[in-house]
Amino acid sequence: MITLTDDNFEEIIKNSDKPILLDIFTQWCPPCKMLSPVIEKIETDYADKISVAKMDLDANPVIGNKFGVDRIPTVLLIQNGEVASSFVGFRPEEEIKDWLDHLI
Repeated sequence: MITLTDDNFEEIIKNSDKPILLDIFTQWCPPCKMLSPVIEKIETDYADKISVAKMDLDANPVIGNKFGVDRIPTVLLIQNGEVASSFVGFRPEEEIKDWLDHLI
């Protein structure tokens, strides 16, 4: 799993050859903690199709502000350097997989 920060975000996004599923979270957020193992499972199941990244919003507010993140967890699907789609809050694994399957 890639760890994105305000400092490395642009470089990693620009150099990615696959869409990036970005989980924006905070350490203190209960729904974020519930979503984390789901995202890890999706990373394993979709390893050939997407890259998965996480970013702590409290430690990296610049990127959060850039994308207008005001609720967490926020999950972005970034394709070709642009946000293709997103959702906010906890979602079950199958719902996220259906969402991804329609987008990639």
